[in-house]
Amino acid sequence: MARTPRIRTLVATLVAASLLAACGGGGAGSSLPPSNSGGNIPPIGSTGPSSFRWGQRMLQQANYIGPLTKPVAMAMLAQPQLQNEAGLVSYAQQASTPGNPNYRHFLTPQQVGQLYGAAPANQAKVATYFQQYGIGVGSWPQNLVLSLVGSSTQFSAALGVKFGYYQYGKERFIAPIGTPHVNGSIPLAALNALVPIASQVHDYIIRPSTGTFGPGLSPQQVARVFDYSGAYNAGLTGNGIGLGIIGTGPIDPNDVPYYGAAFHTRVATVSLIPTSPLFINPATIPALLGPGFPATGFTLPPPVTTPLSANFSSCQSTGSGVPNFQTCNLEDGEAQLDTETTASLAPGVNENFYLAYYSFCYNSATGAIDPANVGVTSCPTGETLGDTEGINIADFEIQQAIADNRSDVLSLSYGGGETNFGAAYVGPGGTGLGPAEFAALAAEGIAVFVSSGDTGNAACAVPSANLYPTTPCVSYPATDTNVVAVGGVNVPVDGGGNLLGQITAWADQTTLGGDGSFGNNIGSGGGVSVLIPAPSWQAGLTLTGGNPQLGGFRGIPDISMDADPLTGQAFGQYIAEGGAIGAVGGTSLAAPQAAAQWALVLQACKQSASCGNGSTGPYSYRLGNPAPLFYQIASARASYNSVFTDVVYGENEANQNGGGGVPGPPITGCCFSTPGYDLVTGLGVPMTGRLITAIAKTPVN
Repeated sequence: MARTPRIRTLVATLVAASLLAACGGGGAGSSLPPSNSGGNIPPIGSTGPSSFRWGQRMLQQANYIGPLTKPVAMAMLAQPQLQNEAGLVSYAQQASTPGNPNYRHFLTPQQVGQLYGAAPANQAKVATYFQQYGIGVGSWPQNLVLSLVGSSTQFSAALGVKFGYYQYGKERFIAPIGTPHVNGSIPLAALNALVPIASQVHDYIIRPSTGTFGPGLSPQQVARVFDYSGAYNAGLTGNGIGLGIIGTGPIDPNDVPYYGAAFHTRVATVSLIPTSPLFINPATIPALLGPGFPATGFTLPPPVTTPLSANFSSCQSTGSGVPNFQTCNLEDGEAQLDTETTASLAPGVNENFYLAYYSFCYNSATGAIDPANVGVTSCPTGETLGDTEGINIADFEIQQAIADNRSDVLSLSYGGGETNFGAAYVGPGGTGLGPAEFAALAAEGIAVFVSSGDTGNAACAVPSANLYPTTPCVSYPATDTNVVAVGGVNVPVDGGGNLLGQITAWADQTTLGGDGSFGNNIGSGGGVSVLIPAPSWQAGLTLTGGNPQLGGFRGIPDISMDADPLTGQAFGQYIAEGGAIGAVGGTSLAAPQAAAQWALVLQACKQSASCGNGSTGPYSYRLGNPAPLFYQIASARASYNSVFTDVVYGENEANQNGGGGVPGPPITGCCFSTPGYDLVTGLGVPMTGRLITAIAKTPVN
């Protein structure tokens, strides 16, 4: 029996606080100066060019507020120069493309590191450089990045710049003043998270502000309309398949079984997987310095702050400081949606929830790390606890998923506009930290499903900063070559999950306004990348119906699932505490639905002798990035009509609206649903049973 709800308004009241917890990071207890104390970025520190990518484009529209007045904790990823970055991206595509000689010749994390990652000498040079400033350095076997944990004082010394506060819309954050630099002999290619602008990194969950969207579809209704039920009837529930969630924040593990009980359905067991970069010990790399440097400080996060806990009241005031996750660690709605959706639609999987969290103590005056107090919950007198988790350091989670190689499928439900957020990840020719890590996953045979976004073709718009670019902009990492970008549709069904009408694109016309604000009433993200070249499986596409041509660049989405809150799946936060369950939407719902679907495909493949032929590596049933298979199926009209429901109605042109209720001018130039592939719903909606039959050759009724 499901527990009787006792707190019926929690979900609505916790949204702002939950987002604060998910997007905060670094330096518990620090205070911010008033917003009117600054202006443009002052000429402090180096003004010359940097020899490495560090996300400077994300600072261009921010306002400098003032200098950092005391040390705070920071975590970053350093990317040494790799042996063959472009080769890794290319090999991953080959290993996922049917007909290629390298198709399904998958690698281990160690092989990725040996063939394509940073050479040991480059790793040692970068690690030594940061360790000499007392910064904790860790690594993973794929050798793509080094984890860096330290205080702002230590990073200031290492990078030759001071740090200050900046304002971007409603968000305050800490970033360098001037241009960071290192010794020219250090083979450093990029620093990730040096500019942590959380407002440019969106989760893609849509929470209606009113009750007009009803209780939401049950998992059984979703299973019926997308034919998961046909797979269930064939004994396919994802058994033996690892399904991973890249966490944007903490979850309450008790909520998933309560969710299952509320709908009288089986759910998967969720395991919490912390990030575990291995501390680089000087004994293992002789070039590094002595043994006194701190360990990495990564550990399991503190328990979630629940409505019934003593600390909960302190979380209701946002304040101006950086969150202390030891005392205010609110359950993250995005993360909970991902786990509830996948656990209910693929109840047999081994579900792995990746969450990056670190903590350590440092001297409040000097910023020096105390190596005796890392991975702790409190600090000695005179020291400050630094901790952060979730969306700002999600790349630590991706690196962990590459390293442990235990998840066959990953779901990722966040992103940001390509020309600001994406530019920090993507370098020339579609290389860079982002493409390298997603290529590593695909090279291991791991399928990655990414939300395409909830603001149509306007992913670079930032309403809180009153920024509404008129140039179409899509979301990264949905545009990455080695992932499946998942858009959204409206699915009108009856109580049994039977279609009542046509599946249409999720757009203004179907959502009926969301809550009336920009970003909550636009629809399926889609359009053409300006950073990522078109993969071979998209190169021949000719778009119709007013859509722009790809012009040699990546188009998104690839497929679509349910995302319209009007027909959204049910979701709840703090269910174990009596929290309400109601409809949600966004491509944050669509991506985990697609990941759960693929887990059923992989179980069928695991059980099919023909499906495993020609595969190498420890996971012979893996198929790599599913996108090439989707396009191969769609290339023949008969198989396309058999597997996909084509979506031909809807568009994702964005009407700008900052929340005042009066729409602004539309962002024109994109995109319209048409027969076949389009830039709103991709190839359409894959139906689970038919997809299994097409790929695994397993009949499913």
